[in-house]
Amino acid sequence: MEKDEAIEAALADRAPHRRAEPVGLSGWVHKLGESGMPVFAHTARDISLVSDSSNSSAAELARVVLQDAAMTAKLLRVANSPIFNPMGRTISTVSRAVVVLGFQEVRSICLSIAVVESMLRGKQKQHVSEEMARSFHAAVQARSFARKRRDRSPEEVFIATLLFRLGDMAFWAFAGEAAEKMDAAVQQRPGEAAEQVQQDVLGFRFRDLTLGLSREWKLGALLEQALEGKTDRNPRAGNVALGYELALAAEQGWETPEVGRLVERLAENLYLPVEEVEQLVQANAEEAANTAAFYGADRAGELIPVPGERRGTRAAGDIDTVEVPVFPQPDPVLQLGILRELSALMDSRPDFNSVLEMVLEGMYRGVGMDRTLFALRTPDHRMLVARYALGSGNEQLLGRFRFETVEGETSLFARVIESKQAVWVGAGDNPEIEQLVTPPVQEVSQGAGFFVTPIEIHGKVIGVFYADRQPSGRPLDEDSYTAFRHFAQQGNLALAYLSSS
Repeated sequence: MEKDEAIEAALADRAPHRRAEPVGLSGWVHKLGESGMPVFAHTARDISLVSDSSNSSAAELARVVLQDAAMTAKLLRVANSPIFNPMGRTISTVSRAVVVLGFQEVRSICLSIAVVESMLRGKQKQHVSEEMARSFHAAVQARSFARKRRDRSPEEVFIATLLFRLGDMAFWAFAGEAAEKMDAAVQQRPGEAAEQVQQDVLGFRFRDLTLGLSREWKLGALLEQALEGKTDRNPRAGNVALGYELALAAEQGWETPEVGRLVERLAENLYLPVEEVEQLVQANAEEAANTAAFYGADRAGELIPVPGERRGTRAAGDIDTVEVPVFPQPDPVLQLGILRELSALMDSRPDFNSVLEMVLEGMYRGVGMDRTLFALRTPDHRMLVARYALGSGNEQLLGRFRFETVEGETSLFARVIESKQAVWVGAGDNPEIEQLVTPPVQEVSQGAGFFVTPIEIHGKVIGVFYADRQPSGRPLDEDSYTAFRHFAQQGNLALAYLSSS
């Protein structure tokens, strides 16, 4: 008994430490990044780094998205929805989505997906849905105001507005017992300003939490300016504030005096007739409800106040039902779609990397390979060095793929470059090739079979494509080898066309 009591006492002593709430604003920022929303934080950082770099390209954004199979599938579903693609042009690849929809549009979609995915996993579903409804409504309104003002990037305004109450959503979703205490405090103090309750209970406001998360995750200067209230100096931040004011007022009814006053303010700011602005903001509410639904936030879409005469059949928000296999499966229809998009890409005069990456995406998602990579020869032709890889363990593959290709060198990749022929290693029908699989090559393939083919422009080999199914252990087959070579051939033709025109 004494032993049992000692164990219980020890457990009781440790329990408060296990359940201890974060201390202060910095503690909550750390908690949400480390245990609440690590996936969102990682995605947001990666996308922000791409978009904030002056050297970034559409291909680099596609590269970030393609590292996440679920994000890729959901992006393409949203990109093919009537809201973003009213002309019904099929978009099969991330690379094409960036070209057709635009860099900022795709960035906006990806961050929106990340928000929805993260928040809907949390608790306090009602509070989260209410905040998400308000955020989508405000974001669509603010984007519309930015477009009317001919803003250089309305999608940046959309994202800043969508994330304006990120701290509110994150707290309700992941704060656990602290969220329950906050809920109780709000109920006990009806009519009192929400920010005052937050300050008294937590020692900071949700707005401060959003600002802390924005700085930690590098969510953008516009969001920070809006949170800091710099709306007089920055009209773009003013759009964010107006979007939220309208979304909040509309929750009390579209016929209220507050909505009327906001519509009049907007009419002055946008230099438009009051009647036109009234129609605009009501149409925006309907679009916001459909947008939320397409992102999989069905409940949030239902909570957005849509004027009665505009209520109709809303979009089916089945984004969360998109099934994403662990490893891509061969898909002949997708292969055809990607090959068509590769041809269409030529009209936009892409750079070489964009072509190479679309080919790689076709091999990965269309042919159904676990890992794909392209490697380019160094200017002196002495080395073959990996430039970009997709799939499971892509970082390790990138780090290991580095081979000498000096003329006369007896190595597999030197042989592929010299012969200008594709090779299927592991097929068992070419002993001469199998002898060239040296320990460094085996370290890359980890003992699995693989495909490799040259990247060729006007008879000169500039690098190779590599693909395998090592992580899943699935066998290679003749159909996959044929499709792999076909993608490489089409890529070579596209590169030759670009270099000669």
